[in-house]
Amino acid sequence: MTRRPAFWLWAAACLLGAWVAWRGLDAAVRAFPAGSVAGVALLAPALAAGVWGLRRLHPVRSHPLGYAMIAVAWGGVAAFGLALPTNAAFQAVIGKTAGPEFNSAWGASIAAPVDEEILKLLGVATLALMAPSAVRGPLDGWGYGALTGLGFQASENFLYVLNTIVLTGATQDVNAALFSFGSRVVGGAWWSHWAMTAVGGAGLGCLLGRASRTSLTVAAGGFVLAMALHSWWDSPLMSGVLLLPVKGAPILLAAVVTYRLSRRRYLSHFRRTAHAETASGVFVPGEAHVLAYRKWRRKERWAVPAGEPRRLLARLRATELDLIEDGLGGLEHDPRSADRLRADVRDLRRHLNASAERPRVA
Repeated sequence: MTRRPAFWLWAAACLLGAWVAWRGLDAAVRAFPAGSVAGVALLAPALAAGVWGLRRLHPVRSHPLGYAMIAVAWGGVAAFGLALPTNAAFQAVIGKTAGPEFNSAWGASIAAPVDEEILKLLGVATLALMAPSAVRGPLDGWGYGALTGLGFQASENFLYVLNTIVLTGATQDVNAALFSFGSRVVGGAWWSHWAMTAVGGAGLGCLLGRASRTSLTVAAGGFVLAMALHSWWDSPLMSGVLLLPVKGAPILLAAVVTYRLSRRRYLSHFRRTAHAETASGVFVPGEAHVLAYRKWRRKERWAVPAGEPRRLLARLRATELDLIEDGLGGLEHDPRSADRLRADVRDLRRHLNASAERPRVA
């Protein structure tokens, strides 16, 4: 991965974003150390729980933790840091052209959806260029888009902790952090950046998985919908606290519907491919059911003796899943990879059977 230019693009963007964000937040962090520490202490476990939950939403196997953290880092550092000056410049243009009153009311709902959704989706595209097998369809795009948005959301929540401290007179730093956590995470996390970028990421994943006019249309539609949802949330319409769940419901609904459609497409491909590989003799009968569920794969591993047999079984199941997902496509897809994976499955099964039959020395 480090040999790919996209990796160095990711690293440079994260470093630049971190530098820009630190320059913007440094003074406030130094002025309110207690509130800053409280904010990090509250937000870090929430971020970890969000990463765990979003990874587990994959119906068959969790997204690799390394790829997930790459997406989170892009959203929380690169996209967030670069969005700060970009939003400020965009809103300055709106203020000069439409007037300060219009900018105060509508500037955020115009500038942020364009700047932030582009920057966040670039994280999904960069990950796909770094690891072409990471994004093979809308379900992968949804997952990594949600993780990128979650990282952005965590950094923005920390910014709001600092803003709340200032707005409350900087006299109750920890209480301000608790209030911001309650309103932004407990009350508003259900329809925030993760949901918006998940919608756009699913469309982009469709395009990255298999490029066509239809997938290009889906990608463009997902991006426009993500921007529209973001604009709706930032608009002054329905701004009352009691109305926020009503205002956020369309965002959550769009994310859930997009996930269900992406999941259905993935599982349909999974069942179709597993059936074909069973019919051709690569998979044994009944194996597809084990492959489809984490709990059955986990039970199966514990039923195998520890050591080499268990390692071989884990490699066999991972290779079989790779074979199923290979048919989804992706960037730089090699048409010969399926045959290599089938050969690997047969070889691993032969070694596993030989290992199971080998007498154990007491």
